[in-house]
Amino acid sequence: MTSIPVDRRDKILEWLKAVPVLTIEDLAERLNISNMTVHRDLQLLSEKGLVEKVHGGARLSISSPQTEVNVSKACAFCHMPIKRRLYFVINSREKDPITACCPHCGLLLLNYQDQAVTALLRDFIYGHIINARQAYFVVGSQISLCCEPSVLAFATVTDATNFCQGFGGQVMDFTQANQYLSKTH
Repeated sequence: MTSIPVDRRDKILEWLKAVPVLTIEDLAERLNISNMTVHRDLQLLSEKGLVEKVHGGARLSISSPQTEVNVSKACAFCHMPIKRRLYFVINSREKDPITACCPHCGLLLLNYQDQAVTALLRDFIYGHIINARQAYFVVGSQISLCCEPSVLAFATVTDATNFCQGFGGQVMDFTQANQYLSKTH
C-alpha cells in the first residue's frame, strides 16, 4: 500500500463508504502503517469534517457530503435491506467486511465467522458504535424493527434493563444472546 498521506486518506474514505465503521487496527493492517499514523490521518480527516472518530476507530461524518454510505445492499444472512440504525458489521483479516441488517442476523452470522476480528453495531438508544462482544441485548421486546425475534443492542445493562421495563423483552449479554439465537434457529 502507498504511504503517500493523501492517497492513504482517500483510501480510508473509500473504505468507509463501503463499511460503516473501521477500527484503527484494521486500517493500520490494510494500509501497512502504524496505529499512530492512522490516528494522525483520522485526526486530519476529522478536522476537515469528513470522518468522526469513534472509540477505537472511525466512521464517515454524518455532516459530510460523502455520507451516502453504501453499507451493503442487503443483509448477508436474510437478504433484507440494511438499516443504518440497526446495522451490524463483522470485520476479518482475510475477507471483506460482512454486514447484517440487525443484531439478530449479525449474531447468527458471527457464529459462522472463524476469522472475525471485530463485530460492531449501533447502540439502539444513542446510535453510538459499540463492540458487539461488550453489548447487552434485549431479545423479544414489543419493538420489532427487523427480524424475529427482535434483538436490540445497548451499550449498558442499565439502558437495556430500563428499555425492558417499558417495552418488555429479556436482557442478555453477548454469550447469552448467541446461545438463545442458536437454539431458536
